[in-house]
Amino acid sequence: MTPLEFLAVVLPSPSHGLYCAAELSSQRKEHVFVDELEKLYPTVTDWVDGNKNAYFALSTFVKGGKRTAENSRCIKSFFIDMDGYASKKQAALALNAFLEHTGLSEFGMPWLVNSGGGLHCYWPLEETIEVAAWKPVAENLKRL
Repeated sequence: MTPLEFLAVVLPSPSHGLYCAAELSSQRKEHVFVDELEKLYPTVTDWVDGNKNAYFALSTFVKGGKRTAENSRCIKSFFIDMDGYASKKQAALALNAFLEHTGLSEFGMPWLVNSGGGLHCYWPLEETIEVAAWKPVAENLKRL
């Protein structure tokens, strides 16, 4: 699976607002907003080629310029970031224990991405939803 194919699964479709990629490792802390995922490819490639970290916002945005909760519009996945473990194996074991303990294992294994410092875990949704409807469920996931 290519990165674009993965992003197409976990991000809303293009008709739901602007996509955002961010480079936060330099002093510029650049954000790029586009209406199609493919348009992010050249900028993100330049960042990666320059040994900079590239991040993708998981929501879409009403307008460019600000990657804020107030500007976010739609989302298509739930996710957790698992950093701070001694190894990726330890993170995976902790994830399995968490899923069993909370009953979330009934939803199946999330999609896993090696984030460099740990694991990113994604539960893609079948439908795009408004961030306002997503947020209370995401807050409950966070509390778990």
